[in-house]
Amino acid sequence: MTDAWRPIAATLADEGRRLAWARIVLGAANRSPVQVSALTARAQREVRALERAGLVTVVDGAVEPADPFTPLLGHRPAASGIDRFVREGRIAVWPKRPGDRAALLAWAAERALPAGTTAPEAAVTERLAAITDDPATLRRDLVDARLLEREADGSAYRRP
Repeated sequence: MTDAWRPIAATLADEGRRLAWARIVLGAANRSPVQVSALTARAQREVRALERAGLVTVVDGAVEPADPFTPLLGHRPAASGIDRFVREGRIAVWPKRPGDRAALLAWAAERALPAGTTAPEAAVTERLAAITDDPATLRRDLVDARLLEREADGSAYRRP
């Protein structure tokens, strides 16, 4: 994790700078940007501190707000589908809703065996171990959901 947020937090910890930044942001929102030439010496110092922190930019004498937050927060779209339950290719959370659970089991079945193929129990268990901490339980869940078929003696599995 980067410490790039520290200068921003330190700058905004000062009440005068925080109020100056608020005036600048509100001025930009109202299409009446703050002009550096109209500021007192103290307010100009606050603007320079805000600029060093990346909170504002000065363009042609007008102070404009900047956005240092988006890069810091590493904006990522919200996870959807099974991505809500899978982290780095492994099952991190078991869904509670039956529809989500069925989707996650279908995803796991695809990783266990290609459709229409048969594999020994050890190979299926090894493939499932790559995506979960409990491959035996997942294997049983896949059989219960009829996503895998098990030989009577348990020696092999087939994906219909």
